[in-house]
Amino acid sequence: MSINEIKTTVFGFMGTQPSRLGQPGATPVCSFRLGSTPAYYDAAAGAWKRKPTTWLTVKAFKTLAVNALACLHKGDPVMVSGSLVTEEWTSDGQPHSSLVLVADGIGHDLARGQDAFTRIQSGAASIDEGADGSDPWTTPLASSSPETAAASGSSAAEKTSAETPIAG
Repeated sequence: MSINEIKTTVFGFMGTQPSRLGQPGATPVCSFRLGSTPAYYDAAAGAWKRKPTTWLTVKAFKTLAVNALACLHKGDPVMVSGSLVTEEWTSDGQPHSSLVLVADGIGHDLARGQDAFTRIQSGAASIDEGADGSDPWTTPLASSSPETAAASGSSAAEKTSAETPIAG
């Protein structure tokens, strides 16, 4: 982490379907819009009130981008952790800027629903810029089955099936 880097976590919903950026053979990048609508309880009115939605562009790179494209859908409740950065560009001679959340991690918000997790096999090729081999955009990532996870010495928590109810 660099000095004065803004790290944050935003809870919200997928405002757009994740889209692929870049060319085949280049580092995988995806982008989507994340909306976050704060709400508060107005005791005088006896009802929940919503504040205006804040919109951010989220960008993910490498394996996170590939997995985001495979797992996330418009409308999904998510949480995104990463670095808040300003992207600057010039269009028609005018300077423009936009806040972008460069994701370190993305996950479904399990306070709002359930999800199933599929682990990528540890022997699967990594997705790096300039990596030889097949294009990660066109080749699905290999995932491990519960049997593979058990054989690899995974912890009991990792072996638990997504269908197993959680006591609590």
